[in-house]
Amino acid sequence: MYQFSIKKQADGGYRFELDGIQLLVDDYTIKEDKHLLAHPNKAIAYFNIDANIYGVSNVPQNFPTAEAFFDAITKQYQIFKNNVGGKNKNNHHSA
Repeated sequence: MYQFSIKKQADGGYRFELDGIQLLVDDYTIKEDKHLLAHPNKAIAYFNIDANIYGVSNVPQNFPTAEAFFDAITKQYQIFKNNVGGKNKNNHHSA
């Protein structure tokens, strides 16, 4: 089971946080050491890179657990992080 920081939101639902990625879910239960999402199609994830916020919906994949959704988002996070960082690092031209 991933060691998410989980916070109950004032307007309902929960925010899972781990390694710069946040998942917003309406409800969950713990089953077989996984956070089973009550309504996977309502879950969203977001992360911040260079002051830009990127959001990703769990539709159409509908990953059933926070762990599976987090793994998929981690891959996206790395792609965005490398592309944004790569543009900043590799776009220096000499005259």
